[in-house]
This record gives sequence, C-alpha cells and structure tokens, in this order.
Amino acid sequence: MGCAVNKGTKSMHIFTGHSIGCGDFIVYKLSEDNREYVSIAFNAKKAELRDFQAYGVGKTDILEVRRRKYREPISPAICNDVMVDKPELILEESPKEGVIEILVSEEERKKAMENKGYKVTIVLKKVLFEDSAIDYLRIENVFVGWLPG
Repeated sequence: MGCAVNKGTKSMHIFTGHSIGCGDFIVYKLSEDNREYVSIAFNAKKAELRDFQAYGVGKTDILEVRRRKYREPISPAICNDVMVDKPELILEESPKEGVIEILVSEEERKKAMENKGYKVTIVLKKVLFEDSAIDYLRIENVFVGWLPG
C-alpha cells in the first residue's frame, strides 16, 4: 500500500516503539530505538470530542503534529512526574500534508466528559514530511486526559 509522494521522499515506518499519552490530549508514538517520535496534540477542550473525527494536517488550529528526533533516548522526558534533562534535539518538523483520524468509543468519550482519563486511537494516513512519509500508522488505545504531577 503506497502513497504518492514527492520525488526524493521515502516512505518510513520507524514508529514501532511504545505509545505514550498525557495532558488533555497528547499522543506520542516512539521509534524502536526510542530516539524519535511523532506526536499528535489535539485540543479536546476547544473541539467537541466525537467517536470519529478526521483532520487535514495544518488545516486547523486544534490539531498539531510534530516529528522530533533526539541524540539519545527520549521516553524518560515524556509525560513524566519527575523532570529530567531532555537529550539534544537534532530534528524537528511538521508535516506538509496528510490526514489524522481520531477515534474515541462512546464509553471513553463519557469518561472524557467527566474529566477523567480516557483512551483514544489515532490513525495517520499519508502524512508527508520534508523528506519522508508515513503511509499508515495506527496508534491504539492510548490513555490521555491526565497531567503528570
């Protein structure tokens, strides 16, 4: 299953590591070597949380997607109750295009409405960065809606 990408753009699927969620709604999908992640931040307070939502990357101010790469493992610095020094950031970019789907079951949506933590599933489709692309990435049942500390 491929996608049309610009010449010189390679398809990647390095995000096979752990999934981490925190905040009102921030999901991180780590690379296997734990030195890179793609993050999806959704303003669930500003938008109505529904069972299925799809957004074009860069088409709304309630959704932000980022790819960050670090010199050393990053997971200890993500959504942690204890502040740790972050390793050196060597790459940060936003995608130029793509689609992000957000799926929340009715049961999980009710938890969110009660200001409790809840689980979300995120699907990235044909997300195009400067020199790479994520054809398809499904990040399942990540717990969000809580703040460290």
